[in-house]
Amino acid sequence: MNNQENMVTVLTGCTKGLGLAMATQLTAQAGSLITLSRSVVPALTEAATKAQSHLTQIAVDLGDGQALKAAAQQMREAIGQALTQKTTVIRIIHNAGSVHPVAPADQQTDWDAINAAFNVNITAPIFLNAHFLQASEGAPDRRIMLISSGAGRNGTHGWDVYCATKAAMDRYAQVIDIEKHANTRVSSMAPGVIDTPMQATIRATPLEKFPNRQRFEDMHAQGVLAQAPETARRLLAILQHNDYGQTVIDDVRNHTF
Repeated sequence: MNNQENMVTVLTGCTKGLGLAMATQLTAQAGSLITLSRSVVPALTEAATKAQSHLTQIAVDLGDGQALKAAAQQMREAIGQALTQKTTVIRIIHNAGSVHPVAPADQQTDWDAINAAFNVNITAPIFLNAHFLQASEGAPDRRIMLISSGAGRNGTHGWDVYCATKAAMDRYAQVIDIEKHANTRVSSMAPGVIDTPMQATIRATPLEKFPNRQRFEDMHAQGVLAQAPETARRLLAILQHNDYGQTVIDDVRNHTF
């Protein structure tokens, strides 16, 4: 499918890292992009103007319930304005996420930090998807991509909260698939290990809280971390495949390009 002019994309978490890379590539295309992030990214506005693409940026803290409710209404309005009879695909990519708090299970006593992680990593996607599905009802091709993690499929010392939220994301994707919403495809996609600010945060975590830190330090030193722009390109290509959604619990490394 190559008709990008008639494509509408909603993307969360695009101020840095993988999300910024995806947003940058999407603004270079001719479709419509709606972003939900902590802040507006001026560079994206400039890129969209240069490419003559449609861009709506909604500034919101996805962990703030009241702010998210208002942002969801803004998103619905933007979807309504972007959808036309010629729209071929409308899609939403849930990229926003947080690895905090990192600590062994017997030290996870920060209620606010745990709650904030669940709000951003899984509560916000569930809430936004409901609004997305309602606002796009009748669209001929709807696609949902949840950016998951291998952490949701394998436990990691110190990542009990992060692993739990990503495992929840996988199960949630399966439920969407089971429910068979009209013209809707979904996958929970692990993007691999990418050289992003989140990786820098992981490498800065004290060893007593995250004993696996050395593995990530080694990958960084050896230069084996994937680069965000290339991973973004791969994810967007997968999302465009005609067979997208046939594998609900997926991994970008399962695909060849």
